[in-house]
Amino acid sequence: MVESHDSTFPAFHHSSALRAGFTLVEVIVALSIAMLLIGVSALSITAVNDEGKLRREATQIEMTVRDSLMKAVSGYNAVQLDFGSFGAVQVRRYGEKAFRAPKPGESWEFSPTGVCEPVEIRVTREEGSIELGFDPLTGCARKRNIVVNG
Repeated sequence: MVESHDSTFPAFHHSSALRAGFTLVEVIVALSIAMLLIGVSALSITAVNDEGKLRREATQIEMTVRDSLMKAVSGYNAVQLDFGSFGAVQVRRYGEKAFRAPKPGESWEFSPTGVCEPVEIRVTREEGSIELGFDPLTGCARKRNIVVNG
């Protein structure tokens, strides 16, 4: 009887060179890399969210200032804006060298002629800080600096 070799069935060789699966070290390395990538992306997302909060707050302050200027012009009356309406802020008026806490009841006046005092405001939050410098003719922030705490 002649033994034939059927080519449709591969021959199986049991060799230590051929193995299935991963070693424990390979699994640990792969999981470590995955955890590192997840951690970095989570920190990036947090920083983006913090910056978004600060930008929204800066925009809200700018809108309040513009609204005050528009009310003064349209109503033909001076409008007083209390610095306390912005929460815990620091202010630097024209000619002052450093930011300082506003005095109780200290306000910012908007003239019916459409001008206001050039003022800079600094808001410090847990997420970071915002510095806004306002133009006396437009009431728009001509300087906008946002620093996110890392």
